[in-house]
Amino acid sequence: MTDRCAISCIIVSYNCLDSLQNCISSLSGQTGIEHEIIVVDNASSDGTIEYLSGRDFKTIFSDLNLGYGRAVNLGARRASGKYLFILNPDTVVGPRTLSELYRFAELSENVGLISPMLLHFDGSPQVTARKLPGRMDFVFGRGSPLYKLGLTGESAAGYIAPIDDKPMETPTVSATALLVNRELFATIGGFDPRFFLYLEDIDLCRRISEAGLKVMLLPTVTIGHAWRGSSGKKPLFAIYHHHRSVWRYFRKYYPGEWHYNLPLLIALCVGFMISSLLAVLRKRGSD
Repeated sequence: MTDRCAISCIIVSYNCLDSLQNCISSLSGQTGIEHEIIVVDNASSDGTIEYLSGRDFKTIFSDLNLGYGRAVNLGARRASGKYLFILNPDTVVGPRTLSELYRFAELSENVGLISPMLLHFDGSPQVTARKLPGRMDFVFGRGSPLYKLGLTGESAAGYIAPIDDKPMETPTVSATALLVNRELFATIGGFDPRFFLYLEDIDLCRRISEAGLKVMLLPTVTIGHAWRGSSGKKPLFAIYHHHRSVWRYFRKYYPGEWHYNLPLLIALCVGFMISSLLAVLRKRGSD
């Protein structure tokens, strides 16, 4: 491995050892491109630290859970690649994924961020391309009580963008898997650390677009993703940070719209309580 490479793959781990091992194995099998792997561990207690110790890639161990964005930023400072490939640990990538993303990035102009298409492991598509959300979109989104009760579906959420079968520009993509130029990532300040978990991707895409660069989705490059394979293990933790991040997003971008933000805050508090109750009842029912 030279001091510099084409792509630095950054993975944030938190008590997801089995998924992490599969993800790293798939990255290790990449062909046609020089890359490095950087794992930032957020104080795992499931054997991840022991697994990572002494490995032949870069590892960063935090004494506490920094959150997703801050951990990625930490890994980015250790990266040597021209591009950063930010990847969730509950993913598996094909052997040509990195080389195909790199080739597209090198041949494209005015592109700031690129995402592959996310698929469930049964081959069905996941929500990858998104519009900038409005406040009411979260009423129908998968984090809402209505969704959890089966009273609405993701298709009803206004922030979901249709997907084409060729490279397409989209307002935002998921941070589950994305490629971004390392210097650009540093210039715009990386992920906003105020978003501990969730919406850090929408915020990043928005800032890249505001810098005059495109956010692109490549439907022909696919990655397997276990939806909520990591966050689903601690539902109350995830529910809390989802609602908190939604509030912080609208407070950040629309600070003067209190006539809209105050009702949103009330709705988020009610939604948090209902979603938490449903999660507790679901857990008791499965015990």
